[in-house]
Amino acid sequence: MRLSLVGLIAVAPAALGCTGAVAGADGMDAEPASHTNAVVAVERTSDPVEGVQAQASARFLRVSATTSTDEALSAVGASLDLPAVGTCAAIGTLDDARGTAGVPAPVVELVDVGSVSLEAAGGETLLWPRQLPDVTDIVSGVVYARAAADPSALPPSSRYVVRVGGPGIAPLEMAAWAPGPADDIHMGGEDAGQVVASGASIELSWATSSGGDDLVYVDVSPHDVRCVFGDTGSASLSTVFLDEQGSLVVHRLHREWTSGWATRGIETAEVRFDFARRVGYTRR
Repeated sequence: MRLSLVGLIAVAPAALGCTGAVAGADGMDAEPASHTNAVVAVERTSDPVEGVQAQASARFLRVSATTSTDEALSAVGASLDLPAVGTCAAIGTLDDARGTAGVPAPVVELVDVGSVSLEAAGGETLLWPRQLPDVTDIVSGVVYARAAADPSALPPSSRYVVRVGGPGIAPLEMAAWAPGPADDIHMGGEDAGQVVASGASIELSWATSSGGDDLVYVDVSPHDVRCVFGDTGSASLSTVFLDEQGSLVVHRLHREWTSGWATRGIETAEVRFDFARRVGYTRR
């Protein structure tokens, strides 16, 4: 079943945001309460061969009151799995660590909210809705996404305004600031997009964000290891995870939230910026 944004406004609070179940006429608990959370993601990746690519997506996840946003994103294949800050882990083990053995995947409805657009640097990017088939009875609804033909439409170091709305109603809006590009994260031993790793570690340095809440993480191939660092301005990546040759993808992750959409049936809204760059490496 698809819910429009108008439907979200009209549905009783018990169906969208209350905590606990609703009692039926016979005194038995009726359908458990649910909540809807929004996650808007903006991604940019710079590659020495393919250049800069940018894309944006938005999901409005309606789940039971006992299901977290991270659990819902995992169910729809859109989770960002990170080890604890200051640690590294094999990427393949991170999703397994999130799940609980024997617990069924949550049922997720991706709510149809009408139109979704992003405004940045004086331009507007309209995200396209795509209907997902309800094949597994786990996920159904609409996901919004758009790959930018021109990456400058989704720029770094810019103010974004997310607008959500449908015909006949005032749009919801949320402003968020994108961080600087991943090119601002410097790596020791780098020359012309290639890192020569000759010691026990590769030193990273960058300008911290004003709030200091950003994360920097690095994906190391071919061993598919992910390492996460706090926004301290510097970090050391151990070369023990490197092969003789491979690639490093360095990410800058910034998130902002609002609860200002709760009166319209969306409990929380998150805008997530994940800006990355890929470089090759040689270990000596």
